[in-house]
Amino acid sequence: MKWLVVLDPIEGLIATTDTSIALINEGRRQEITVDTATIENLFFDSCASVLAEDLKNRKTRRRLADYDLILMRKEPPYDLRFHYASQLLSLSGTRVINSPLALRNFNEKLIALPFVDHMPPTLVASSPELIAEFVDAHGHCVIKSLDSFQGKSVQQLKVGDQTAIDEMTACGGQPVMVQKFLDRVYQGDKRVIMLGDRVLGAAMRRPRQGFHANFANSDALKTELTDREQQIVDQVGPWMVDQGIHFSGLDFIGEKLTEINITCPTGIIQISDLDNRNLAGEIVDYFIRQVQ
Repeated sequence: MKWLVVLDPIEGLIATTDTSIALINEGRRQEITVDTATIENLFFDSCASVLAEDLKNRKTRRRLADYDLILMRKEPPYDLRFHYASQLLSLSGTRVINSPLALRNFNEKLIALPFVDHMPPTLVASSPELIAEFVDAHGHCVIKSLDSFQGKSVQQLKVGDQTAIDEMTACGGQPVMVQKFLDRVYQGDKRVIMLGDRVLGAAMRRPRQGFHANFANSDALKTELTDREQQIVDQVGPWMVDQGIHFSGLDFIGEKLTEINITCPTGIIQISDLDNRNLAGEIVDYFIRQVQ
């Protein structure tokens, strides 16, 4: 079996905590041939192809159709380079996880909106006037760039913070997401890893300082889903599989769904350590079944 993993440059990743590297290593441990490439190495020459790098760092031109499975693990932001890469992956003729069509259709902030009943009060808008009205109504809020990740481009908003609104929206030219601030974030943001339509594992990310809860600047704590969170997962999971999304990360604060990560969900190493499991092995086994 031969796989391709499309990801950021490996030399910039932290091997001890990176989910993509854990999956690559586990695949190779299970005697799967795993090549890697960045999105710049994708190309079309009569067919969708790649300049792939093997275990010995040798680069070879290959057709994407030669692979049994392609894992798209490029981190955000979702920009035009990412968009064009997804177009080439759609021409591969090979199973891609997650679906390139889903990656094009669903922004990681906006994908949760069909489940707005389970979210904190949420506004998506460009208009500074609409945003100011929302903040007036809900008080303490957060404002998020739609293409940010790991808490980047996320700021707190309070009534009267017009300068921050103007900066984040480029004075009304750029849509953003605004949500009511949830004080429970100081206790932790719960990352739930989904494999297909079921929960693979979860960890509570408690910020060491400030309110940005992610694995980069938070303590990972053992946790379980509440009954309410499980009810939400039971609705979201099957819907995502229907869209071709088989590996994702749901974020909860105080039983409220805040985001759904589908481009490059992380956390399997931390959850494996907390639960004394090999999540990479379980994921690779699931991917093998998907191919078969």
